[in-house]
Amino acid sequence: MNPDTGHPDPPEKSGPGLFSILTIRDYRLLVLSNLAVFAGYQIRNMAQAWIVLDKTDSATLMGLVNAMPGIAIISMSLIGGALADRTERWQLLWRTKLIIASMSLLTAVLLTTGVFEWWHLIPISLLTGSMFALHNPTSQAFAVDVVGRERLVSASSLNTGISMTATIVGPSAGGALLLLGFDTAFYVLTALYVLSAIMIFRVRKRHVPVPSGRNMISDIRDGVGYAYRTPIIRALLFVGMGALFMGMNQPAIPVKVQDVLGLGEVGYGVMLGLNGVGALIGAFVLFVIARHVRKGYLVVFALLVFNASIGLFAVAPNVLISGIAMTTMGLAFAAWMISVPVLLQTTSSEEMRGRVMSLYFMTVLSHQLGWLIGGAGIEMFGIQTTLFIGIIGGLVVSGASIILTPALLKAR
Repeated sequence: MNPDTGHPDPPEKSGPGLFSILTIRDYRLLVLSNLAVFAGYQIRNMAQAWIVLDKTDSATLMGLVNAMPGIAIISMSLIGGALADRTERWQLLWRTKLIIASMSLLTAVLLTTGVFEWWHLIPISLLTGSMFALHNPTSQAFAVDVVGRERLVSASSLNTGISMTATIVGPSAGGALLLLGFDTAFYVLTALYVLSAIMIFRVRKRHVPVPSGRNMISDIRDGVGYAYRTPIIRALLFVGMGALFMGMNQPAIPVKVQDVLGLGEVGYGVMLGLNGVGALIGAFVLFVIARHVRKGYLVVFALLVFNASIGLFAVAPNVLISGIAMTTMGLAFAAWMISVPVLLQTTSSEEMRGRVMSLYFMTVLSHQLGWLIGGAGIEMFGIQTTLFIGIIGGLVVSGASIILTPALLKAR
């Protein structure tokens, strides 16, 4: 129903293809909103990391600050998932985006006025992460409301391509913005999040929640029980826990760029941009072949290529080899995004989808804690040893989950 005219919206064109997906007005707005969020995420992560490293010269403190959003998300994701199933998703999305924008604006003002201290980023990051804990499962569930389950693979592939476009543009632009001033990056970040909120505000689709008749604690308990009793969902969530170890490579990137490769802010942005190039290529290749490949095989491909790429980055002696490693990491990330979240959403029932996706974000965003563990590890053991510890841990946790759940490899 069109809220402006009071008449039903015209029927959307059906079909699983890319162009059919783009004929859906609400999905186009959702794509624009996601593009702004993904670009903002990249700018915020790189800006925070570089600012703390610049002001403290400490990989541990850099890791601590960038771990804060992950701590908040892990702590509050179950509440976010329950809200995604209990509330009107559209309102929750644009409101959380505006609060996230206000935190970016606060950071920019602190930098402009000269009162900024690195530790200010800890409470700001915690509140930002709390909003993302509510936003992320709601956004994933709302995407299915907009496009339907039958077009979810196409939508996910395109969404991954869009996010990787932002991953290319965001860090490169972020590096240039940091040269103009640390506060400039956060003013631009604020504008991106406001733009994202405006796009969501214009979406017409509404999700009408079905009251469970129970309190939120009971809904959370039901969601956890449902995920545990469903073998594929349970296995994918344990695979996601391996992200804690995979995230240990995050603090290694700016440290290696600065201390080993001898590059500055723009070099850091370009290196992250190469990660986006690989993911963008992977997203469009996988868009073509995804219907002919089991998603379970894509999960295995993603894990093996990602960890091999981290190993290559650890031993890379120069910019060229480091860039190749970053590119193949992006390719693996694309395979992950077109397999794990899609399998979780298509396997989940309608009434449990939000809670399942909150559990997914709770596990996979443990990679933010990898900033803290990796930062401390780099100062104690060095880049190479820390990264190889992460590779071993990630493969053991994720590999055991896959081996113990044969049904996962058969999942389409």
